[in-house]
Amino acid sequence: MNWIIYLNFSMYLYSMFRTRVIPKISPYKIDLKDLILAMGSCFAQNIGNKLEDYKFDININPFGTLFNPVSIFKLINQAALKEILGSMGIIESQGVFHHYDLHSDLSNIDKENLLKNANILLKRTGAQLPHTSIIIYTFGTSVVYELKETGEIVANCHKIPSEKFNRRMLEIDEIVHGFKINYELIKSINKDARFILTVSPVRHQKESFEQNNVSKSILRIACDKITKIHREVEYFPAFEIMLDELRDYRFYKKDMLHPNSVATDYIWQKFQDVYFDNQQKQFILKWEKVRKAIAHKPFNRDSEQHQIFIRKTIDLVNEFKSEIDIDPEIKLLKAQLI
Repeated sequence: MNWIIYLNFSMYLYSMFRTRVIPKISPYKIDLKDLILAMGSCFAQNIGNKLEDYKFDININPFGTLFNPVSIFKLINQAALKEILGSMGIIESQGVFHHYDLHSDLSNIDKENLLKNANILLKRTGAQLPHTSIIIYTFGTSVVYELKETGEIVANCHKIPSEKFNRRMLEIDEIVHGFKINYELIKSINKDARFILTVSPVRHQKESFEQNNVSKSILRIACDKITKIHREVEYFPAFEIMLDELRDYRFYKKDMLHPNSVATDYIWQKFQDVYFDNQQKQFILKWEKVRKAIAHKPFNRDSEQHQIFIRKTIDLVNEFKSEIDIDPEIKLLKAQLI
């Protein structure tokens, strides 16, 4: 059998034995001129990294990975209102200072540096919000932990003993109302901002799979309600693509919980179909050649052959100088010249 016929037949059989998630194409396109903010769980990070790889102007999880919607809204509201983080949320554990509203990536051995760094990020994010075109929120869980002492929901427990917290599930309307306040606040300083909501497909095993399903259901229903209330808010079905279309464990990492690179690339392709026009897709294809050239690792960096390759790659990158900032790539390449 001709191998092309065989390949086509194999792909036909494969397509027969899986379900397909076909997202609705958005009338609102994303382009390189847009300023983007991605906040939340793993999808925000993964898709944010993809957008960054292809030269989109994006701020990805400035406060670290955040899992519950309330904590995401709280920090963005503070940024929009130009508020600062105070010392009330700071705790010390084993010589390291943490803040209950932040991920441990921002923890510090010096309390003042923790606050200083966090408030720099908060101020920077607040300054960007009036100019941000697209805000991507990825909700990971509706399970939250409240400090018994204050009743405040924390973003991260930082391995503090569980007896200091009350664990509960957010209510659907609690998320919807929290988003309404966040939406109206952002719209008051940026009437053109658009929102993309997603639910993380990563299962939270420590909550038990039964409770994880309840948690994800709450998030999904909340997203559905939000998109029906607010016209400029869309839902991207990363959750459904992963669980309904890529349901095979070959699309997961070794922990069998997180999507692997194949799955991430597939969801990224679907994201492109929804939010990019043909011009943006063509740019991504062309820039991918540049990325591969820059990532090339030679056997001998000083060889004449590699030096010629570097000069050709610099010429290739320079073709994009009217479209994007190419300074980082040019600097990286020129450092290899002798």
